[in-house]
Amino acid sequence: MAEQRWLPVIAAVFVTSLVVSNIIAVKLAAFGTLPLAGPLFLPAAVIIFPISYIFGDVLTEVYGYARARQVIWIGFGCNLLAVLAMLVNQLLGS
Repeated sequence: MAEQRWLPVIAAVFVTSLVVSNIIAVKLAAFGTLPLAGPLFLPAAVIIFPISYIFGDVLTEVYGYARARQVIWIGFGCNLLAVLAMLVNQLLGS
């Protein structure tokens, strides 16, 4: 089993990039300039979301499938908590 020293850092980056990318997915960002078309508008999450894939792969390759699954479920739970907090915020009228 790999040394567990970097696991909390890798898990934190994975979960943070996952949650942040879902929050900023509604924001459009302009990327570059296409000839005769102008800037390319994409969701801002296209910059952050791939980081979660990279760190998910690192988790799987270094710490194994069981540990990676555990961190992915933690990410899912954190995502759910963020969505519920935003729902409560919306229901309270803020």
